[in-house]
Amino acid sequence: MLKAIIFDVDGVLVDSMRFQADAWATAFQDAGITITREDIYELEGSNDKRLIKSIFEKAGKEPEPEHFEQLPEKKREALEFDRIKPFEGIIECLDELKQHFKLAMVSGSNRITIGKIVDRFFSGYFDVVINGSDLERGKPDPDPYLKALEMLDLTRNECIVIENAPLGITAAKRAGLYCVAVASMLEPEKVQHADLVLEDHDALLDYLRSLIPEKQQAE
Repeated sequence: MLKAIIFDVDGVLVDSMRFQADAWATAFQDAGITITREDIYELEGSNDKRLIKSIFEKAGKEPEPEHFEQLPEKKREALEFDRIKPFEGIIECLDELKQHFKLAMVSGSNRITIGKIVDRFFSGYFDVVINGSDLERGKPDPDPYLKALEMLDLTRNECIVIENAPLGITAAKRAGLYCVAVASMLEPEKVQHADLVLEDHDALLDYLRSLIPEKQQAE
């Protein structure tokens, strides 16, 4: 029986990925590395440390210890936070879901950014919030989703995950969870390792509402 829904944040709850990607691009320019939005989209869900390592590796370079402190700070300074908004219909959908399920948020973004997002848009909605600063090993390792299960005090077959990124889907599957992907930023074939792929947020909202017990009975 479904008791909880676990959400990724960027690209699922909030329309933020282009702003996140542009902020990272600005930060990496200072390190002499040029990246595209697509580079960040494919690494979305990673915590800062893993993302920095991956970008340097792709550029054929080795990060210095100071990069792990300086680049996330530069990225936060460059992020146009005021342009980030929840996807249309998400808040209203969460209002309905909250009456029937526990809700959890699992993000690779750092504690400061996630704290701001929760405070501005989602205060009181989520029973569990896990950010990229909480665990040493982030997505695609299963640790963030295993931690969510532990904090929810539920079993794998009582929860589902909503993701949009390849690494996040891999993390959910490694944790043994059913994963639904919304193809919000990447082509559907890049998220096809999810159990179910939805083409856009309209389809996601329809799917989420179909999980509500009264809706199922009405059908």
